Amino acid sequence: MDAQPIKVATVNDEVYTRLHQAITSGALMPGMKLTIRSIADSFQVSTMPVRDALRRLEASGLVVFGRRSVTVTLLSPDEVEQVFQIRLRLEQLAAEWAISRIGPHDLDDLEQILAQMDEPALSAEQWRVLNQRFHLRFYERAESDHLLRLIRDVWSKVEPYMAIYASRVDDFAEAQQQHRFMLDLIRRGDLSGLLVATAHHLDYTARTVVSALEDPPVS
Repeated sequence: MDAQPIKVATVNDEVYTRLHQAITSGALMPGMKLTIRSIADSFQVSTMPVRDALRRLEASGLVVFGRRSVTVTLLSPDEVEQVFQIRLRLEQLAAEWAISRIGPHDLDDLEQILAQMDEPALSAEQWRVLNQRFHLRFYERAESDHLLRLIRDVWSKVEPYMAIYASRVDDFAEAQQQHRFMLDLIRRGDLSGLLVATAHHLDYTARTVVSALEDPPVS
């Protein structure tokens, strides 16, 4: 978690951005208890912008307020599976709307992102960020701000668990193989095949995350 002093005018937004990033990246793990005072001290700000940021995160479902502390939301394995099912329905709809609008420039962008994800020195966090960029770059071609906003909201809930996923797999070879297969289907305009591949891809990811939740590493 980045604890450098904040020296910008928009303190509230900066505190929110840093906390959101810390949660979605897994720096603040699901189930971790936080105190407003400790966060304020680490950022060298007053408690007011921290409280405001945490309330915004609560509205997004990323934290839960208790009597004396705030807890990073911890989803059960069943809840994680539910969120992935919601994600699947939204992303299949986005794929349906996007695939007919995809152009050569879009395909080049997707290919370039996958090439970056193949870099052997890439950290798990860098791979996770690129993974999100790959999927959302395609869904942008659905040309629906409303749908993209819903997808981003669901992603924010599942991102802490994607960090768990990225930290638990031995490598990303299987996920990358799935990504390249999906890109080939997009390139060929094969919507029915893409919908099936998307379901398989998200099921694979969800099973890996649930397995990690049910069998946490020994500290």
